[in-house]
Amino acid sequence: MQAVMIAPVSNKRMNTAGNSVKSKLGRGGNWWIAVVFFLISVPLGMWLPALPNILETRGIGWVLPYAFAVAPAVGLISPLIFGSMADYRYSAQKLLGILSLGGAVFLALAFLSIELGWGAWAYLGFQTMNALLSAPMWALLSTVAFANLDNSDQSYPRYRVWGTLGWMAAGISVSWLGWDNSTMTGIAAAGVRVLLGLVCFMLPDTPPQGGFCQGRPSWRKYLGLDAMVLFKNQNMRVFLLTTVLFAIPLGAFYMCTPILLNDLGDTHPMASMTLGQLTEIVAMFMLGGLMARGKLKGVFVAALVIGLLRYLLCAVGGGTGGLLWVWIGIAMHGPCYTFFYVTGQMLVDKRVQPAMRGQAQALLSTLTGLGSLLGSLLCGWYFRIVMKISSDWVVFWGGLSAAVLACVIYFVSCYRNTDAGESH
Repeated sequence: MQAVMIAPVSNKRMNTAGNSVKSKLGRGGNWWIAVVFFLISVPLGMWLPALPNILETRGIGWVLPYAFAVAPAVGLISPLIFGSMADYRYSAQKLLGILSLGGAVFLALAFLSIELGWGAWAYLGFQTMNALLSAPMWALLSTVAFANLDNSDQSYPRYRVWGTLGWMAAGISVSWLGWDNSTMTGIAAAGVRVLLGLVCFMLPDTPPQGGFCQGRPSWRKYLGLDAMVLFKNQNMRVFLLTTVLFAIPLGAFYMCTPILLNDLGDTHPMASMTLGQLTEIVAMFMLGGLMARGKLKGVFVAALVIGLLRYLLCAVGGGTGGLLWVWIGIAMHGPCYTFFYVTGQMLVDKRVQPAMRGQAQALLSTLTGLGSLLGSLLCGWYFRIVMKISSDWVVFWGGLSAAVLACVIYFVSCYRNTDAGESH
């Protein structure tokens, strides 16, 4: 194992003593982390599922692929820049609050531009600015959580699960209010972002763990490129590359599973898609125990294998016409996502020094965004080709299963249980 900047760090958090003397209900209490996880998920859960219908009903459905590509595209650089700011310049919770408030303005303008008929390009412009400010927020929140939670292996999943609950609450609220095709989803989401921004200032203080940078930081620090040192360690390199590769076939899950459900006669495909969120909650509560009992490699391999089964079951459902198989496959998504991506956040936190925590989480977010961007483009192209040639769901999901199997083989072959502390 290379010794540079990647040695396991102590699980003792810098704010433990300070938090212990604060009121549990006052500013700086760790329970605010759960509140922010909930609120940060609500806006996206409100407008993203409704966006296709909103654009279609207003005659600008052609912009949908570009609208979905905006976030992962700007997310390739934005998290690294703001992650480095959290490491060297500004307290993470304050930066998170400012980004949320700024993004709320552009999110509201994006949906107002649709309602007022300003055109698709105006929507894309405002949404791009919103995405630029939103992309680093999850990484910054993870930085705050890992810096302040004791025994994060056990406690982090219990806080992170509130994000899943927030997404589910958003979807239920939109349907209950009858806003499935309404721009009010985006405007209301912007209002939640304002509330989120204010609540972020109640989070535990998380100052730059690399110390406040005196003077102007170097271009390398400003771009967050110090985190690239993670690639010098074999296990981290394998995990980070697998993160990109695994996210590519994942793009088809969100785009194509609802289409499959429609083809098989499911009259409520969006409700069926929430099966993955329900199992994600269960997986979150399981994760702490799995991390305590087994090695990280076992948890990652389980996630990859579950992801493979997810697509194989979709192939079986598409071939037989059985909705039950597809529903089981959707339910597999929850543990697949949790065991790989949430465990990955915990791995990154444990394998870097505190001074680089913000950039490291941002790098993980950036690589996931890169995989998502490639997945949106490649899976969309693959879907059109298969449906044009054969319209065979077995061929489509079978090809994606082969891609996931390649990820499994690569990870199992290259990731080693050789590091001290690897059994966390």
